[in-house]
Amino acid sequence: MHWADVVASKVEGKQVVSTGISPSGEIHVGNMREVLTGEIVSRALRDSGKEVEFYYEADDIDPLRKVPVGIDPSFSKYIGQPLYKIPAPDGKHSSWSSQFIDPFLETLKLVGVKLNFLYTHELYEKGLFNDLIRKSFEKRVEIGRIISEVSGHQVKEDYYPFDVICDSCGRLDTTEVKSYQWPEVEYECRSCKHSGRKDVRNGGGKLPWRVEWPAKWVVLNVTIEPFGKDHAAAGGSYDTGKRIVSEIFGVKPPFPVIYEWILLRKLGAMHSSKGILIRSIDMVKMAPPEILRFLIAKNSPERHIEMDSGRGLITLVNEYDQYERIYFGKEEAPDAERLPDIRRVYELSQLESVPISFPVQVPFNHLLNLVQVKKNNEEIFESLRNSSFDLSGDTSQLLRRIDAVKYWLNNFADDEFKIHLLDKPPEFPIDESESKFISVLFDKIKGGMSPDEVNRAIHESCSITLNDKQRCFSLLYKIFLNANTGPRLGYLFTSMGIEKVKAFLDAYIN
Repeated sequence: MHWADVVASKVEGKQVVSTGISPSGEIHVGNMREVLTGEIVSRALRDSGKEVEFYYEADDIDPLRKVPVGIDPSFSKYIGQPLYKIPAPDGKHSSWSSQFIDPFLETLKLVGVKLNFLYTHELYEKGLFNDLIRKSFEKRVEIGRIISEVSGHQVKEDYYPFDVICDSCGRLDTTEVKSYQWPEVEYECRSCKHSGRKDVRNGGGKLPWRVEWPAKWVVLNVTIEPFGKDHAAAGGSYDTGKRIVSEIFGVKPPFPVIYEWILLRKLGAMHSSKGILIRSIDMVKMAPPEILRFLIAKNSPERHIEMDSGRGLITLVNEYDQYERIYFGKEEAPDAERLPDIRRVYELSQLESVPISFPVQVPFNHLLNLVQVKKNNEEIFESLRNSSFDLSGDTSQLLRRIDAVKYWLNNFADDEFKIHLLDKPPEFPIDESESKFISVLFDKIKGGMSPDEVNRAIHESCSITLNDKQRCFSLLYKIFLNANTGPRLGYLFTSMGIEKVKAFLDAYIN
């Protein structure tokens, strides 16, 4: 059974799935694991016949803690202030948080995620937390005891579970409540030395995270929440949250779906503040949106994922294509026992419903060459038809993939994937055996061949002549690219057109 269906099988009745993020910097692929895990669980719940609501909160009342790499260091003057109150670094958006949330919302649309999007500061301003803030003040001793017992860090006796927004400097990470008489508190700010009184209702500040999280569960009636392994660590915020929500607020904690990180190959976990990331919007532009869903759906949440925007991306797209062929019966599953899981992963990877029929499928590798050697989509389609691809079906997926390949080439591809075709065959000496190899290959390749058929022709020609694959392929790369390596030749030759290929080869025969 797929991991999302396992979650769905463990709960009964109407479910509310919730998750969120603090929009302090670029929202990256690692962040997408959380929202897509929630969306995939929500879909599994609906498929099992359960009523579901899915919430995602932008915790934009959180303070800015660090200016990320790439942002003007002068923004350090806003550290400690709520994200929704800080001006946008690009000068184009309404606030710091909106600059990073807007492309994220665009990403959600592209990957087929439908949810109720909330800004946490608006929940405070609407008064939805007011009763819970009051109860937190009344039960502050008990809350402090829970946090001390669970976390192992002793909470001060004068602990107040509320961060006031300073009326003078705007910070909420340096204020201390000194006393309270509902609904006002007296506070001092360590940063600017201001002291004053503040109404804690309707956005005058916020609950600290370990109290705010369980308060959200109450406000939104959350029953299931995906979250990262950091929150699930022993003594972490989930351990304190589930006690606070049950012992202080009298509500059952949500079912946890704990996920591992998405790591960048050779760089480790993604960090917005350090600039180590792949933006979520870039991911869904450099590969079809189904691919990002596929990445999350095929990996159980407890497994870490290693992400690679180079060759690893091509491998990922090829793996998705294999699942698609298996789903539509075009290829057998490598293991019969895996067939149900493969089919389910493919279903959950779709933006909406599964295509009625097998979509037009062209390998990413092949399109990678075609978009570089053809002038436009019309020429690309003509080349595909000449290579025996059936384009009679729905080509919308193919067009999205062409756009993705172009975006990847322009923004992420290493030089090894970029083609610089020569205008004419380069002049260099070859020996008789090499000429024989080229002559045999010349006779074997014909128009209408698929990339795989061309590759087989190259291997066969090499076996009966030079019998040295490295030498054969190096020779061909030198002829066409004046290089020692390059893309798969079957894809390159069919992209160029067999007639043009043969015109090049003819210069080296005899």
